[in-house]
Amino acid sequence: MKKAYWVGIVDVKNQDEYKKYADIAGPALIKAGAKILSRGGKIINLEGKKMNRLVIIEFPSMNDAEKFYDSAKYKEGLKFLNSDVSDRFLNIAEGLD
Repeated sequence: MKKAYWVGIVDVKNQDEYKKYADIAGPALIKAGAKILSRGGKIINLEGKKMNRLVIIEFPSMNDAEKFYDSAKYKEGLKFLNSDVSDRFLNIAEGLD
């Protein structure tokens, strides 16, 4: 089974509110068996709109990645996000192996 990756590109506008989301989402991801590969570290923007946060999360499968996005626990964190808090792009990419 191929692994899957959440690839999130985020422009955080309100750190305090975004932290409320991250404080729920982070532990829930770990509990669900996901592996956080990159989150909140240094990024270098080479092309396109400059964003201030890049998130890469590994899941065992595409199904697991989609299932987590639809989970009640993740939706609990999402309630803290809106266009005043952040602009986000979130995709699921299937791995090569």
